[in-house]
Amino acid sequence: MIEKIVVDAFGGDNAPQEVVKGAIEAITDKTFGVALVGNKEAIENELAKYEYDKDYVEILEADEVISNDESPTEAIRKKKNSSIVVGASSLNEREDFVAYFSAGSTGANLAAAIFKIGRIKGVQRPALTVALPNAKGGETLLLDAGANVDCKPEYLYQFAQMGNIYMKMVYGIKEPKVAVLSNGTEDHKGSMLSKSAFELISGDDNINFVGNMEARDLLSGNYDVIVADGFDGNVALKSTEGAIMTVLGFLKAGIKSRFLSKIGALFMKKTFDDLKGKLDYNKKGGAVLLGISKVVVKGHGSSKAESIKMAIKQAYGLYKAGFVEEIKELLKKEIV
Repeated sequence: MIEKIVVDAFGGDNAPQEVVKGAIEAITDKTFGVALVGNKEAIENELAKYEYDKDYVEILEADEVISNDESPTEAIRKKKNSSIVVGASSLNEREDFVAYFSAGSTGANLAAAIFKIGRIKGVQRPALTVALPNAKGGETLLLDAGANVDCKPEYLYQFAQMGNIYMKMVYGIKEPKVAVLSNGTEDHKGSMLSKSAFELISGDDNINFVGNMEARDLLSGNYDVIVADGFDGNVALKSTEGAIMTVLGFLKAGIKSRFLSKIGALFMKKTFDDLKGKLDYNKKGGAVLLGISKVVVKGHGSSKAESIKMAIKQAYGLYKAGFVEEIKELLKKEIV
């Protein structure tokens, strides 16, 4: 049996071209295969551009597409033949389908994951989990990064539990430093939501809780897991991405404006390339939807083939590591 990653071929800004290309690049070593979901004719036209072993690729027909502008729950209900619904649903229908990837609508993928795949028993809300490069050379986990805009304190507590387990399993950190995103580091700072979550998390002896943290420290490396509701988490993430892009733009413009700066830049090229590599999400894969009963990875909407390839490999790696089964066992002991 060839294990396959189910891939939403029509999710994202660059679908299906970049998605199909990334999927084919992901299976070159024939460790696993892919099932591409979407319009069959369009997918076949893209596949015709590449050489690949046909045993490792199949197509699941789905003639509808859910856009980012649609109401996620309504779209899932009405567009039953969409690439997202067919892709998510298929994960529970065949033994050889072991994980799911999409770069499409975050809301629609969340709804499909909950209603078509199902949550881990005891999990109230899945969390979109993003790993960010930090100043100490490691990675910092941010959750929720945009799946749940309106949260209860109990949701944030579960995010902390799942993020804590994820960091231990995937990154090998024995006692991850867990913090709550707030408007100050003092214990009394924060909204009613974050204050209530603070109390719940701080009372769990299984979590190395270090208190509140400010968004400016997101990439500092002083924290391993940062917990937030989906609104604040997404704002922090997008603000950081925007600030990085702006600063890099200023740097590039400054170098071009002076001859001596251009000369200096030649000597700094390796440093600049390394920095670009660390900050390039196309090389990082996708965000994991923690709390779902199967491996689900969500790609950036503007992902290109490189990022899609990495995310598909990431999904298979998590499956082979038994991540979901392990988190199920651990959550039996730790879940609220």
